[in-house]
Amino acid sequence: MTTENKSSRTLVNLIGVPSLLAIIVVGDSFQNLPLFSIFIGVVLYLGALEIKILVKDKGATPLLPVLILFLALLQINRHPGITWDVPLEMLLLSLALVTMIIETFRKAEKPLMNISTVIFAFIWIGVMLGSLSIIRNFDIIGFRLTFALFLSVWICDTAAFVFGKKWGKAKILPKVSPNKTWVGTIAGFAGSIFFLLILHRIDFFNGVFSFGDILIFGIITGGFGQLGDFAESLLKREAGVKDTSNFLRGHGGILDRFDSLTFAAPLAYVYCHYILKIG
Repeated sequence: MTTENKSSRTLVNLIGVPSLLAIIVVGDSFQNLPLFSIFIGVVLYLGALEIKILVKDKGATPLLPVLILFLALLQINRHPGITWDVPLEMLLLSLALVTMIIETFRKAEKPLMNISTVIFAFIWIGVMLGSLSIIRNFDIIGFRLTFALFLSVWICDTAAFVFGKKWGKAKILPKVSPNKTWVGTIAGFAGSIFFLLILHRIDFFNGVFSFGDILIFGIITGGFGQLGDFAESLLKREAGVKDTSNFLRGHGGILDRFDSLTFAAPLAYVYCHYILKIG
């Protein structure tokens, strides 16, 4: 990493991390302004713009305006203050129909690739990553769970990088992510669980989660979170790019920074909502 990239990375950390934590704390309750959901909406928008680089070499030209429109509808539909409720399957069906109809008249070279990219991006970015908005608006536990998700994923990434760089030799998936090692992966997993156990020890979750629940969340953030990272690396590997963009200097693109949460967030939502009956 060059000196310029290191400086840019440090600057992004100094400004971005405290700002993001502040947004998580404020949530959607600041003078009736859904600040957190707006932030996630911006993340989804920027992530959608980066999709094109992943399919550029395939000759695909996905309909990003249509994708962004439906991401916006999905994000608005999620907010608890919205009275109308459009089922997710209806949004997905409508997106597929609209995209296919437009492609029929568009005369693009790769219509199937275009359609598939838009639908995949809607699910990957909108449904999976966007579930953070739902989690933050959980009653009682929303802030604490969202805070823990972000921090445990960051700690996992940091531990994996530090231990992997210093002691890692054996590569875990060299054809997908050549710099990731077994040592780093295990360290990241352990770091995530250890952090969540500390939060549990100080009763950060107000007794809502049991010890077993904490271990499961550790598996979600430290295990499946890293799988989210690997999955995004797989797509970048196929596209022949290192980063999805240079939007965050020294950090890559939006999708590079939120890749772990594309897996961790929806799994946390499913566990809380359908198993623990929260939210």
